Amino acid sequence: MTLIDLDVWIGKTLFVPPIVKFCQVTRQSQYAVSRLFWFITALDQLRIATSLTSQIIAGLFSLFMMFTASMRADIPAFSMRWFRMLALVMLLLDVGSSIFSGQWRGVEIWLLVLFAEYAATITNVPPADEKRKSSVLKPDAMKR
Repeated sequence: MTLIDLDVWIGKTLFVPPIVKFCQVTRQSQYAVSRLFWFITALDQLRIATSLTSQIIAGLFSLFMMFTASMRADIPAFSMRWFRMLALVMLLLDVGSSIFSGQWRGVEIWLLVLFAEYAATITNVPPADEKRKSSVLKPDAMKR
C-alpha cells in the first residue's frame, strides 16, 4: 500500500463521511467547514498555550483564522497530501507518547488539522436525504 492509497483510504473511510454529514446538516460548504476546523484548531492552540510567547502567537493565529473563516468562507481551499501525511504521523506520535506518559493534552489538535485538511479535499457535497420532508403536508393531504 502506497502513501497515496493510504491517504485515499483514510480520507474516504474516516474523515470524509462525517465531514459530508456535517456539511449537509449545517448547510455549509466543505471549504467553510475546513476553515471552521482551522479556527477551532487555532482556538485550541490558544487554550493550551503556556508561555506568553506561545499565547501571543496562538492569539494572532486565532485572529487570522477568524478573519479567513468569516471573510473567505466559501472560497475554494486546497490541501497538500504531504501535509496530511505529516499531520497523521504527528497524530500517531502524539497518541503513542500520550499512551506512555498519560498526558493527552494537545493530541486533539492533529485530529482537528486532519479534519480541516480532508474537508478541503472534498470536491462535491451530495444533497442530504429527503426523508426529513415527511413532516411537511403534501397538497393532496390538505384537501380533506
